[in-house]
Amino acid sequence: MTSHDGPQPASLPALPESTYRLQFHAGFTFREATKIVDYLWELGVTHAYASPYLAARQGSTHGYDVIDPSRLNREVGTPADFDAWVDAMKCRGMSHLLDTVPNHMGIGTNENAWWNDVLEHGQASKYAHHFDIAWEASQRPSMHHKVLLPVLGAPYGEALEKGELKLAYESGMYTVHYYGRRFPIDPATAPPNDPAAMVASYNGSPDLLDDLLRRQHYRLCHWRNASDEINYRRFFDINDLAALRMEREEVFDDVHRFTFELLRDGKVAGLRIDHPDGLYDPKEYFERLQRRYAHEMGLEEQRETGRPLYVLAEKILAIDEPLPESWGCHGTSGYDFLIMANGLFVDGASAESFTRIYADWIGNEINFDDLVYEKKRLILEISLASELNMLAHQLDRLAQRNRRTRDFTFAALHAALREIISCFPVYRSYVTAAGVSDTDVRHTERAVRRAIRRNPKTDPSVFRYVADVVLLRSPLGDDPAAVHFAGKFQQLTSPTTAKGIEDTAFYIYNRLVSLNEVGGEPQRFGTSPDAMHEYLAERQKLWPHALSAMSTHDTKRSEDVRARINVLSEIPDQWRQHVTRWGEINGPHRRDLDGRPAPSRNDEYLLYQTLIGAWPIDARAVDETFIARIQTYMTKAVREAKVFTSWTSPHKAYESAITDFIAGILSHQPFLDDFLPFQAKVARFGLVNSLAQTLLRLAAPGVPDTYQGQELWDFSLVDPDNRRPVDYEQRRRMLDALREHADAREMLEHITDGRAKLFVTWRALSLRREHPGLFTAGAYEPLAATGDQAAHVFAFARRDGNQAAVAIIPRLPATLINGWENTTLTLPPGRWRNAFTGATVEADGDPVSVSIVLDGFPIALLMPA
Repeated sequence: MTSHDGPQPASLPALPESTYRLQFHAGFTFREATKIVDYLWELGVTHAYASPYLAARQGSTHGYDVIDPSRLNREVGTPADFDAWVDAMKCRGMSHLLDTVPNHMGIGTNENAWWNDVLEHGQASKYAHHFDIAWEASQRPSMHHKVLLPVLGAPYGEALEKGELKLAYESGMYTVHYYGRRFPIDPATAPPNDPAAMVASYNGSPDLLDDLLRRQHYRLCHWRNASDEINYRRFFDINDLAALRMEREEVFDDVHRFTFELLRDGKVAGLRIDHPDGLYDPKEYFERLQRRYAHEMGLEEQRETGRPLYVLAEKILAIDEPLPESWGCHGTSGYDFLIMANGLFVDGASAESFTRIYADWIGNEINFDDLVYEKKRLILEISLASELNMLAHQLDRLAQRNRRTRDFTFAALHAALREIISCFPVYRSYVTAAGVSDTDVRHTERAVRRAIRRNPKTDPSVFRYVADVVLLRSPLGDDPAAVHFAGKFQQLTSPTTAKGIEDTAFYIYNRLVSLNEVGGEPQRFGTSPDAMHEYLAERQKLWPHALSAMSTHDTKRSEDVRARINVLSEIPDQWRQHVTRWGEINGPHRRDLDGRPAPSRNDEYLLYQTLIGAWPIDARAVDETFIARIQTYMTKAVREAKVFTSWTSPHKAYESAITDFIAGILSHQPFLDDFLPFQAKVARFGLVNSLAQTLLRLAAPGVPDTYQGQELWDFSLVDPDNRRPVDYEQRRRMLDALREHADAREMLEHITDGRAKLFVTWRALSLRREHPGLFTAGAYEPLAATGDQAAHVFAFARRDGNQAAVAIIPRLPATLINGWENTTLTLPPGRWRNAFTGATVEADGDPVSVSIVLDGFPIALLMPA
């Protein structure tokens, strides 16, 4: 197989050597971004990597709730502000990538004109088929040709009779108001008389208003009805995000028109595609994206076969799942790299020890595969029940067309679908009318086998029938109804997996929480060096321009938090001793709720790992801000776990018990006396891990991405904690000082101030920019160490023509006995200079002591002297 990145036409933007993620919102605008362009350039960044900045709902802090893809977000800045930012980057030879959202739009406010038009005109709206609405899917005839709007805080009748729904007349049209929300009235149903009199009359009569609302193209209902009856596809289970039918060309055109203007004008150099697994046919989408770009840029020769536009797919891959090579993209946004790289710093030999420690602490043993099955099943029952019901009715109609399947009951088909989706091993398959791949067959049949094993009392034939329909097997073939069912099936397995695993199971299975990251499989305890070398070699071969991330806006913990928690994997006996003591010391701070401890043993175990990872560096005590951060995090964690409380049914007493427990133990001196020395020890080794994984990200195959602020130590947790403001003035001052004078040994002596991580980032990014192609197009060559501590070294060389580099990275520092004694590495021949210390080493083919190469600094990036 060959790389997907051939020679680029001179008219195309340069492919990135590195990216720096920026989160745009009202508090960080284009003007703020312009102010840090010089800083990013001095850091060595070639491309900014922008969160969505097209018009989003008012007050959006992330931009994924786009309401109008045809313009910039006014809260982020004016077109002039945007152009000033773009021009500032161009002056430095930089550009940027745009995070785009083709799967859905925000509909949770009054601002989305497309959605408002659908509500006003129903299926007569020009946008009726832009949104993925099942107009006739409901089993209630009264709901046919209507959209269910689960927006009320009380049952419809109660809200109506309390006068919470009010008719209004403004700007020549009638609307119904519900607090801050406004819903249009179809002009054909509007009261014909004097507006003022009609408004007063209707608002004084629930019967009249009810009759008017019954004749609209939507039905207002209590928000709790969404999971059972909603008939528009959502982003996961978020009612305020309505999915788009991106497979329709007119929808693609309307959503991307402005984006292509930015690309054509050279203001944007590439795109990150959010959640392509939500699309009906991702492969078709990427192909259309590339063809349209080639057409816009006048590159007709690349319209069919080329990848002229730099595109990243936010695709979550299982450990053994390859990215489809047929997709018109340059790779993923980097979660697969994150999982593999993080695992390199986890001691796989401690897997059984940690399983025993965890089971002993919580009082039972959790099988992660069983947990995932149970939680995916739960999501289908409580959050995505409506989507499952609609899918089951589609399947039932197909079954009724054939005498051999007519006896399958709706209940049996519904249950079979639920079980197969709960057992599906990856996010989704990619079956289309164009064909079914061997990978699709393998994943689907694996799910069916699992479902049959878990349901021994059910006739296996119903499961096999589902597989036949999903895989378009004879006699279904290319039957449009079967193809449509397969597409919708695939659009349901994806959110079920995301919600069941990342947003539920990952907050329950707390054996070692640094493994609980997007795309991770925490039952796999670490990544072996051989597996990492194999992964990176394959990445260089197939996806050399995929993104390499260690922190993102969606990660559960920052890279530095994970680096600390990973240290625990090396010292299981010490961890057991300390966490056992903490449980005893902090007993008085627990509450008893209905005969159970609050927090639960499992949630308390998560809390202690969180404190190890997030504790402020060198702090002997913490302030109210830190306590509030941990309380907010733990409240989110227990709601996501859905064991004792949840977002939809909060258990205030349990949540209060946890927040009080946190406040109590963080001022409990006996606990702090035992916790602080141990945390400080772990934290020191964690900083070595952080430097090591930083160099791995910067030198390994792929395009390294730095999430905003992560060039210094950062101990943030899941959002919104990881979206706190970044102090760029501090970073600018520190970088200026480093550019004047950088002493690696001195930085190591004062490692807690963060300069060491900034220094590594700056030096490596600068070398990438000075040697374009070396770290992206360059060959990847594993280097093997020998000696007593060989397992603690991970090293590789990069080569591109006459250019070369060598990265030497330590791993598992807490169990590195007697330093690097008797451990050597065979370097490529030549004279090498350490980019961090300036020291030189001669390599003549004989092994070189690792202690020499890593003298004065724990990592090394060697360049030809």
